[in-house]
Amino acid sequence: MPELPEVEIAARNLRRWAAGHRVRGTESDPRAARVFRPAAARVLARLRGARVDEVRRVGKNLLLTLTPGRRGGPKLGVWSHLGMTGQWVRRRAGDPPLPARRLSLALDDGARLDYVDMRMFGRFRLVPGARFDQVPDLAALGPDPLNDGVDPGRLFERLKRARLPIKVALLDQKLLAGIGNIQASEALFRARIDPRRPARSLSRPEVRRLATAIRASLEFTLRSFAKIGADGGDADIAYVEENAPNPFRVYGRAGARCPRCKAADVVRIVQAQRSTFFCPSCQK
Repeated sequence: MPELPEVEIAARNLRRWAAGHRVRGTESDPRAARVFRPAAARVLARLRGARVDEVRRVGKNLLLTLTPGRRGGPKLGVWSHLGMTGQWVRRRAGDPPLPARRLSLALDDGARLDYVDMRMFGRFRLVPGARFDQVPDLAALGPDPLNDGVDPGRLFERLKRARLPIKVALLDQKLLAGIGNIQASEALFRARIDPRRPARSLSRPEVRRLATAIRASLEFTLRSFAKIGADGGDADIAYVEENAPNPFRVYGRAGARCPRCKAADVVRIVQAQRSTFFCPSCQK
């Protein structure tokens, strides 16, 4: 499932592939109506001839700013969210489409950008005038750990009011934008904090340790994608849930010996209907 690092790679790739290029042609899957807003036909009509000026990422959201084909028109914004299985891939003209391709953008350099989404929980929304700050879901997001850093003091003040377990609290996008199930488990492991602890029970030193661990986990994951060529290379990004190689220390490793203490096996529990992985020996 795409979290902040996966979406950051998507943003870097889209920036590299599309910035400065015009959309010469469009195509969509008629079965993917719920992905688009407004309706797919209107979305595609607005995109044709537009030039991609900027690609940004905020949390798990991709924000594209385009200049319409007609002169003097207002900027056009696109809000792309990858949902649970979404991916942006680059193909050459004439390459066969991948299964579950929901949208295809033909660029003026002969390349084709395909949005692939097996489960169709993603979004592709037009934002008039590229006024992303007026989209309620985006305006409600907390600080982005990669763009803004993680302020331990602010994080402590927010957590001390939270009655949820710390793992569940970290999934709230109003707390930190972009942290999902994998990064929450990995950061808590790095910080040696039991995911079942009430968030408000963490001390200031523990929150400082957690803030450092969050940034370290994100950077580790980004380096992992660079190693396989998904960041700036030719490889398509792949997700652990889709049987891609697992680079993580505890996520998805239930039953394996803890890589740090070697004294216990990694345990899987369910919190808020999601899997949590941790070491019961060194995450006291």
